[in-house]
Amino acid sequence: MPSAIEIMDLPKSSSASLQLIQASEAEMIESSTMGASSWRGPLNVGTYLRREAHLRNQVLTRNGGITYWVLVDTAVPRAPGGTRTILSSCETIRKRALVVQPNGQVKDVISHGIGSVFCNPAYRGRGYPKRMLVELAKNLDTWQQKDGDAAHFSVLWSDIGKDFYARFGWKVYPSKHVDLCPKSIHEREDDFPTASMLAAVDLEELCRVDEAMLRSDMARPTLPDSGIRVALIPDVETMQWHHAREDFLAQELLGRRPLCKGALARTEDGQKVWCFWTRTFGANRDDNVLNILRLVVEGESNVVRQTTTATGYGDLNASDQAIAVAIASILQAARSEASRWEMATVQFWNPCPLSVMAAKIIDPSAEIVDRDDESLASLRWHAPTPPAGTKIDWICNEKYAWC
Repeated sequence: MPSAIEIMDLPKSSSASLQLIQASEAEMIESSTMGASSWRGPLNVGTYLRREAHLRNQVLTRNGGITYWVLVDTAVPRAPGGTRTILSSCETIRKRALVVQPNGQVKDVISHGIGSVFCNPAYRGRGYPKRMLVELAKNLDTWQQKDGDAAHFSVLWSDIGKDFYARFGWKVYPSKHVDLCPKSIHEREDDFPTASMLAAVDLEELCRVDEAMLRSDMARPTLPDSGIRVALIPDVETMQWHHAREDFLAQELLGRRPLCKGALARTEDGQKVWCFWTRTFGANRDDNVLNILRLVVEGESNVVRQTTTATGYGDLNASDQAIAVAIASILQAARSEASRWEMATVQFWNPCPLSVMAAKIIDPSAEIVDRDDESLASLRWHAPTPPAGTKIDWICNEKYAWC
């Protein structure tokens, strides 16, 4: 804890000498250690730091894939250990993304996901996180962009409500989910198609197919007033990062690693439906969640999947009913896996109407939960401001995108 004199000597958040810089190795470890109390969950501090080192050594995060930022007073010389007083800190992860204009013009871009926003409790109330976000928005305008391009958008997930990050341009997007309880051994057998379990080796090909479908789908021209569409690409590197996280915790807490990474089912016509999931281990068993990272229906439009005229399963045509049953099959597989790993719930974010109907086939009482205080998906548009009234549609706003 800083002394009273040190706190009295802290600069104002408006000081011109404050800068948001890339953290040194020592500063990165210091900021991670400070943030451990907020994010270590069931791990002790030392094990949490090992997990963080493990996560920054994944394909997604190597070679500059993750950047650690610290807000410091540049008027103060570095300490002998190479650190400065860290006033606030965060990290960003580089993500491949797509931006599509209303005419169907698709552009591959680099986006960034923001996480681990933290301020030392002793320094709170002085506006340092606010100053950091102002500076971060400026940095991300050009950070890691190719050929001098300007950035298009960045994302984060707020755990402190809807207002704070919105002040700095990160607009809250739909943040809903459906919960299903783990499958009980006392439940009767169902008549759903048998789902095949997916292993780590299955991810790459399915992610490749998913990306190709997403690109084709988003390239279809829509109505001129439909707005700009953006999506973070659900690539295998992203899924592997999530699985590296769950593997580490499972090994540390239970001495074993999960082999099943998702499930795949087929309709009677052979149409594939699959999902990837990850196990999130909380500080207590009641906080354990099996999260559906990404749910894919072969041939289905990601752009229009959130709309339907049907109000219930009985209103669906035969093809959509078959898809709903196949989704129910993979959700049942997820529930079984949740039971085996002592998860408290199965959760999937921003489900499409067919997914909600599939959940209701399993549990008629299943309802959409609209989150208002945690894991709030938020997006900031960095590119030149589009024409007034143009909306930015976030396609595939699912758990895989989180960081």
